[in-house]
Amino acid sequence: MYLAHEALFYPNERVMTTLMRISDLSISQALTLLFLSTMFVPMVGGQIVYDWQGSKEGWVPASETNLGCNLVEQPEAMAMRAFNATPVMRSGTVSESLNIDASEYDRVQITLKNPTSSGNPNARLFAYPPESNSFMCHWNVAVDTAMTDFQTYTLDLTSPPNAGSGSFEGALGRFGWRGPWGVANGDTIYWKSMVVYNSEGCTNADACNYAPFAEVDNGMCVLVGDSCDDGNPETLNDVITGDCLCAGEVDLLEERVELKTLELAPNPASVYIQARSEGPLGVVRVLDVHGRVWMREETTEFTLLLDVNSLSPGTYFLETGAARGRTISRFVVHRP
Repeated sequence: MYLAHEALFYPNERVMTTLMRISDLSISQALTLLFLSTMFVPMVGGQIVYDWQGSKEGWVPASETNLGCNLVEQPEAMAMRAFNATPVMRSGTVSESLNIDASEYDRVQITLKNPTSSGNPNARLFAYPPESNSFMCHWNVAVDTAMTDFQTYTLDLTSPPNAGSGSFEGALGRFGWRGPWGVANGDTIYWKSMVVYNSEGCTNADACNYAPFAEVDNGMCVLVGDSCDDGNPETLNDVITGDCLCAGEVDLLEERVELKTLELAPNPASVYIQARSEGPLGVVRVLDVHGRVWMREETTEFTLLLDVNSLSPGTYFLETGAARGRTISRFVVHRP
């Protein structure tokens, strides 16, 4: 399962990078002062996508014996083999939860193949609150029978659920699907994909937050060159870049950062790297090229030995900060 448009489930967050103005510095100073910081900004109108081609995407058979089935990964779709007339599958166990607000979604698109000849071919979508197998509501979805190919159906979640089945609101833990009513023991239903989305979203394909399933534009498209706020009060002229990042500049002449010498050895490193300074190191952080913090230490010593054996090979930045100023130096983790 992933959130479409944004890569893989955060829920729907985009990493923002703060850049620094280095045009007034020498090359060596620029490398020393390179700094990356990150901020997570929610993007409105994300889609939850389950792609069941070659994967079960975390879905499990219902634990109740009267809802039994078996789920099998297949290249083209996930196969649901029924043990009775009401097979049900859910998007995770009862202890797992999407932790989303039901009001943020108003459509479900399901693609399946029903090769059976059920007399009442209604599949059923369930919505569950967190940590419960008792559904908050459900909808019947009329599907075809004796299908030889996959068909896609769209359900409006703002439509009233079936009589007596509750309402779609509040915290949403999981979804569930029941196979078409009346399938027999041994029948198989094939589920290809499911998309949960909001019909209102950004419809501009050039936008950073383009929502491909949106039907009505919500006026909230984020375009390259738009003003933004990277969350750092020290940056200037924050704009959306061509990589859909919020980039700001720091005027280093105004910031008055006092440089100090920082030695890293060995560099490249494989197991340990030692940082040595002419003064107390203070707070020491190790960041990757995306600004993620992998280590943090605080010391009053002039030297510090760091174990980098757990870091994957690649480029990293060691940032030190104390009363004398901040320094950032690059190092490489390399293993033969």
